Amino acid sequence: MSKLRVAMAGCGVIARQHLEGYKRSGRAVVEALIDTKEENSASFAKEVGGSPKIFDDLNKALEWGEFDAVDIMTPHDLHFDHALACMKANKHILLEKPMAINRRDCEKLLTAGQDHVTQNKKVFMIGENAQYWPEVVKVKEIIDSGRIGDVYFAKTSYWETSISSPFQKRVDSSEHWEFNPSRVGGGILMSGSCHWIRPLRMWLGEVDEVVGTISEGAFEGMPAGFETQAQALLRFKNGKTACFHGLVASHALSDTPFFQVYGSKGEITIGGGFKGGVTVYDREHVNGESQGPALGYVESFPPEIEAFVSAVLDNKPLDADAMYCSGEPRIAWAIYRSLESKRFEKVVWDS
Repeated sequence: MSKLRVAMAGCGVIARQHLEGYKRSGRAVVEALIDTKEENSASFAKEVGGSPKIFDDLNKALEWGEFDAVDIMTPHDLHFDHALACMKANKHILLEKPMAINRRDCEKLLTAGQDHVTQNKKVFMIGENAQYWPEVVKVKEIIDSGRIGDVYFAKTSYWETSISSPFQKRVDSSEHWEFNPSRVGGGILMSGSCHWIRPLRMWLGEVDEVVGTISEGAFEGMPAGFETQAQALLRFKNGKTACFHGLVASHALSDTPFFQVYGSKGEITIGGGFKGGVTVYDREHVNGESQGPALGYVESFPPEIEAFVSAVLDNKPLDADAMYCSGEPRIAWAIYRSLESKRFEKVVWDS
């Protein structure tokens, strides 16, 4: 196989980021587009170029089957069924996070995914682009170098406003599926927040227990049951701690750093507003030292796509397997449980 033949399921905002990744890779060709809304796929086909076949249903595309892999970017509540269908059709799979909107389906998909990998010899990758976020990777390198000493605490602030988000088409309408709690599996804890939890795990280790709060009302017109603000305290298995704050708002917000990491010798920050940039504060640089050009959040997608392409074409091991990628929803579910118990709740890994 010299080039990976891909079917893209879901032609929304994230699909454009994935397409950029396939174009930069140069080792993939998009053979099919799948979306329930014909106007989405027709418009997207112009950006793809060539003559991709257009389908309004994944099963119809799988019946045609002239592709090697499916990139699943459909609404969260469809991930479980769509992934199983692609496994049955013996396709390589890139499944956008989260793999499922409830723990039961998550465990089932993990089992099926393991069989897909070991028995069918296919790739089953969960799409968490934060694993490849240039600034996040840079921070990991700085931490590992020992420059800021022993890391003891981190603070993250995921914030997005309809006024200035680069994902404007999604954020400026409360009618979008991603603001429907029954489709998302909750609120922001099961959507954008996942991308801010992954870096904490990469830097500090595995989360042991969490406690949190949520609220609604920061985004005018948002449907009831969708939290637009969440806070959580995370305790890691190694004794370290972190604070998480997430907010999606329809009003203006200050340019708060997305991440702050504290060590015994200094601090590292990642700039907010999706524009990125890493700065180190230590004894020699009390006003901060920039760590190269700001690349930003959107530059996390091309290396994510290249990781998938390389896993299929080169048999390159995944940077994070499906079990590891189930961590973010497991942490979200533990935070939701803590709302009822009003105490720390363990992150549950066993089925």
